[in-house]
Amino acid sequence: MNGFINVKEIQENIDFINLAITLKNIDAKSKEDMLKVCKDGNFTFKNLTSNVQIHSDIVNVVDESNIGQKKDGDSLITNLKNVPLLVFTADCVPIAIIDKKNKAVGLAHAGWRGTYEKIAQKTIEGMVNNYKTSVEDIVCIIGPSIGPCCYEVSKELIEKFNTILTNGEEKFYIIKGSSYYLDLWRINEYILQRAGVKEKNIINLNICTSCRCEEFHSYRKHDKTPNRIGMILEIK
Repeated sequence: MNGFINVKEIQENIDFINLAITLKNIDAKSKEDMLKVCKDGNFTFKNLTSNVQIHSDIVNVVDESNIGQKKDGDSLITNLKNVPLLVFTADCVPIAIIDKKNKAVGLAHAGWRGTYEKIAQKTIEGMVNNYKTSVEDIVCIIGPSIGPCCYEVSKELIEKFNTILTNGEEKFYIIKGSSYYLDLWRINEYILQRAGVKEKNIINLNICTSCRCEEFHSYRKHDKTPNRIGMILEIK
């Protein structure tokens, strides 16, 4: 098994972007593993930049002064070439945001807390403010994460999303027997669309980390594993 997968739609249609998602044989928090991935995937390892993720709505701007520095936060944005951004997940939702026109990128880590705080929308706002991004030029990728098939939560959390976040406009859950399952994919799609991203420009890979735990790290399926999937995004 190779150490990572690529996204066909990005490889074929956006030539200035390099995007990869690591597999279970890689721990994205391991420097040695990421050195191998960057070498094999043609990423600039010396400039690899990530956050200290805290399940927040903090968006950090990566510029010439802070390449490689770790700050508290759950989103990164940049318009620098050869500066790969990295987020860590193991059931939470990784979201890549690409401005095709102005050649800027963002990468967000959206667990239920970050999703509730609209981290994807705030990443877009950061790109608009810093790089004059227009939402009509944005393409988004929702990466491997726990799906509505497996993400069992409390009724209280369901209500938190469906009555507070969306005012009941959308239904973001399914019920199996007496159990509730939250759809973080659909919620983030909803947030992206409300931010102005065209539906056709949102690519959901529909990969459930729990269902496909033989390929990807899953916090729930793998007994609270400390290992992480890495989504890496770089402007060539």
